[in-house]
Formats: sequence, structure tokens, C-alpha cells
Amino acid sequence: MMGEYILAIDQSTTTTKAILFDRRSNVVERCDVMHKQISPRQGWVEHDPTEIWHNIVEAIRQVIEKSGVAKRDIAFIAVTNQRETTMMWTAEGGPVYNAIVWQCSRADYIVRRPEIQQHSDYITEATGLQLSPYFSAAKACWIKENTPAQTGLMFGTMDSWVIWNLTGRHVTDYSNASRTQLFNIRELKWDEKLLKIFGLQDVQMPEVHFSDEIYGYTTVDGIFDEPIPVAGDMGDSHGALFAQMCWERGMGKCSFGTGGSLMVNIGDKPMRSASRLNTSIAWGLDHKVSYVFEGTIVCMGDTIRWLKDQMELIDSSAQSGEFAEMVDSTQGVYLVPAFTGLGAPYWQSNARAMICGMNRFTDKRHIVRAGVESITYQMRDIIEPMMADADFTLGELRVDGGPTNNKFLMQFTADILNTRIVRNKVEELSALGSAFAGGLATGFYKSYDEIAALRQTNAEYVRAMPAQQAEELYKGWKDSVDMLISGIK
Repeated sequence: MMGEYILAIDQSTTTTKAILFDRRSNVVERCDVMHKQISPRQGWVEHDPTEIWHNIVEAIRQVIEKSGVAKRDIAFIAVTNQRETTMMWTAEGGPVYNAIVWQCSRADYIVRRPEIQQHSDYITEATGLQLSPYFSAAKACWIKENTPAQTGLMFGTMDSWVIWNLTGRHVTDYSNASRTQLFNIRELKWDEKLLKIFGLQDVQMPEVHFSDEIYGYTTVDGIFDEPIPVAGDMGDSHGALFAQMCWERGMGKCSFGTGGSLMVNIGDKPMRSASRLNTSIAWGLDHKVSYVFEGTIVCMGDTIRWLKDQMELIDSSAQSGEFAEMVDSTQGVYLVPAFTGLGAPYWQSNARAMICGMNRFTDKRHIVRAGVESITYQMRDIIEPMMADADFTLGELRVDGGPTNNKFLMQFTADILNTRIVRNKVEELSALGSAFAGGLATGFYKSYDEIAALRQTNAEYVRAMPAQQAEELYKGWKDSVDMLISGIK
């Protein structure tokens, strides 16, 4: 008899979460274990894969103990992950270097090499992705060039590492593969030409599977008495899109986290963005793939964390909304949070953050508000060209993630985007999306209709700001970004 609970592993940028869902998609219990953020040099970000695996085991152990749920009542384990974060390992020796995190800009010099630049159009056409150190290919190239030469190298994103440790199988799903800049999203296979371009032709790539498959079985280092299935794998943003039930063309969501991902479903055929946005595979489900336009915002929650931890302007992330509401405006202050470069649609990896527009009367409330507002401006930077490329209007944007609890941010987003913002009651949608996929794979859920009936929303926001005011504020942001870019040497 199948259990009544799903255990989802969410291996994210700052923590590893183990989350227990019941059959109604409610969070029964969760456990977060933080891992070290390793920064050997400015702009470099690494994670220790061995620490992360140990944290996964610990998080699972704790969530079972805290919940009181019997282990036999857990039907399967699903996996979601920070996507572009890249590592290599060998079957015998383990990791050859730390995982290089998606935020890391160290591989910028690699994508600037003439022998790679000359293939930039092919890279974008085959992968849907703009040539960038943000994606896995350049990071993997860096690891291979900066570690002792050895045979049997295995490439993977963090889902591959997690599933390898759980099951001993070297696999990934279509959504994660599509974010590596090594996978041909039209032919649905690892691209031999791309592997040669990045010097990875002798590296073992994971098998690519549909998101709704059973990948193997595990006891999680003996935690479970009997092996249980590992089923359901999606990159975090893709999982959130699926859990938001954006299953049809023209439906979109934004996941708010350390960074952000704004995705719109474009249907069952890939499209190339004229605005240099990225095309990815949304998921592989029911033996078919769907595609998305995506714009990635490098700094969302990370901007708020910087205001708290580095600048010490606020005591908690929640306080950012309170400070923002203490003043009527920023008084012309703009914060452009290019701490590790500007992503879509600018693609300026060597840009750095800037605060402008301050005067003698500027105080910390204005700067905090400017940081919060920057999140929304970056969203509009992506949505406008995305809608032009896709040739439809986004009437509703479904949102998820911790920062969506910031009422000021949500209302400001509705004001600037002039789009209805709908917040899901469940924060852990990345994990829930993989849980849904695993549920379809195992028979835990019988149909899409059964899943659709589980959607829960708890807030909606519509424009309250005069349109002229919204446009003037956004023009000030664009002017600030232009000023920043013009100063890049």
C-alpha cells in the first residue's frame, strides 16, 4: 500500500530543505539546513558538495523526527534544485572541486575567448540560451581546466549529484539539462559540437529523463528500513511553474528567492527570443516537452539580504517592507543591484552595483525602499520584451517564494507591471512541482485534474498607482541602468 506523504528535497542556493507534503499538497513539516557560502575571490561563489549531501541526510532525518510521520507512510522522494550550479566528480573519488554556483562570474573570461565567441550564434540557436558564464558550460570548462587531469569525470547539476548519492544513477531531467548550455533543446540530446567547443567531449554526461519518472530507489544511508522510490525531478523554477499550474501557453509565474526566475509558457515548440531572453525546456512530462521564455533576476532576496547583513540598515528581511512604507517614495534614489553583474535583458556580467540619486536628506528608509523597488523594475525589464517576443499579453502573474509575503513589494509590482499579481498559499512551490511530477510517475496522483483541484491562493494585487506615476518611476530606473552600463570599461 502506497504511503500518504511525499518527501521533497529542495537543494537551494542557501539551504537544503526537506519538506513533507500530504496528499492535499499541504506542508506537514519542513527542515532547513544551511550550507557554507564559499567565496575565495570577489565574484566567486562555491558550495561544498560533500557538505550538501551530509545536510540532505540530516534534513531528512530531522523532518521525519519532527513530523512524527512513520517512515512507511512516505511514498517517495522528489528532487528540486538550484539549476545552473555545476560540479564534477568521479565514481571512485567523489568531487574534484567545489560546486560552482550559478551566481559565480569566474568563467567570464572563458566565454570571451575568440574560439568560443565565434560559435555564439550556434550556441544560442541550439540551446536557447545567450552565451554567458551564468550557465553550466563555462563553469564546467573552468573546473576541467583548473583541476588535475583525470579520467572518468562525471558532469552534473545539483539534482544529478543528489540522485547519484541516493540511487547510484547518473541522471538529470530535461528542465535541468536545458540550463547547462550543453543540451540541444531542439534535438533533445547532449550536443557533441557544444561539448567540443567547451572542451568537455571526454566528460561523462548524465542520462536525460522525463521529469515524471522513477529514477531509482534509496534508503538514504539507512534512514528508511526499505528502499523507497526517487521520483520527480525539476529545476527549482520549472517546479514552481508546474506547481503554479501554468500548463498552457501564455501562462506565467515569477519565483522570488535569492535570485528570481520569471517564466512564461510558450507551448510545445521552441522559439528564439529577439530580445535576447532565454528559451528553456519547461519540463518533460507524459513523454512530451514544453518550452518557456525565461528571464533570470540575479538579485532579489539577495538584495534585501545585502541591506541587512552588509549594510546593517535593517534587522530582518521582513523589516524591508516596513521601512519602505515609512516614506512616500525614494525621493529619486535608485539601487541597481548588479552585485555579480546584470542578467537579462542586459547581459553585462562585469557590471557592478550602484546607488544613485541621493541628496543630503536621503536616509536609510529611502535606500531600503530603493532596494525593494529594484526587484520590481528588474521584473518589468524582462516582461516587456518577453511579451513582445511571445506576441501575447500577460494578464496575470502567479508568484511564489518568501519575498511574496512583503505586501509593499507585491503592491508595487502590480503598480509597475500593470498586471494582476496572484500569490500562492504554498511557499514551497519548487518542491511541490517535483512532488506533483513524482506523484504522476508513481501513481500517487492519477491525473492532472486531480492535481489542478489542489491549487491554493491567498492574495491578489492590482494596480492602484496612477499610470503616469508608474511610467515616470520606471523611466528613472532605465536611466539609472543606462548610466551604469555607460560607465563600464
